[in-house]
Amino acid sequence: MIEALIGAAAGVFTILVARLIRGERWLYSLGLLTLPSLYALFALHVGEQSVSAREMLYGIPFLVAGLLFALVSIRQSAAIVGAFWVLHGVFDLVHSRLITNPGVPDWYPVWCFSVDVVVGGYLLWLSRRVPDANLRLA
Repeated sequence: MIEALIGAAAGVFTILVARLIRGERWLYSLGLLTLPSLYALFALHVGEQSVSAREMLYGIPFLVAGLLFALVSIRQSAAIVGAFWVLHGVFDLVHSRLITNPGVPDWYPVWCFSVDVVVGGYLLWLSRRVPDANLRLA
């Protein structure tokens, strides 16, 4: 439970920093790159190169979306990037059923889920609230 609360706080902190530096469009998109990379780094930390490679295979959609939307802003950018953050949150919850990664700390999936859902939910809310948000993510 505490990891979920700390994760939610980290998500709120991420949003506040992004707004403060006016980096919302690129920061959220580039953030998608870190999501699968952390799982791969956990595997490398315990010497599991094949598990790390598998983590990156599962991470390809997040990597592609992160790079694409960091460079290009289309009409529904906020909604799509937000959906990818929420989708990664779901991935966090089922991760252990898909990949056995002995390097992942027990607390991490719930923590990451909370961060992902807060950030993704904010972006989805923003895409509905601000008429121009789909163009700028701000």
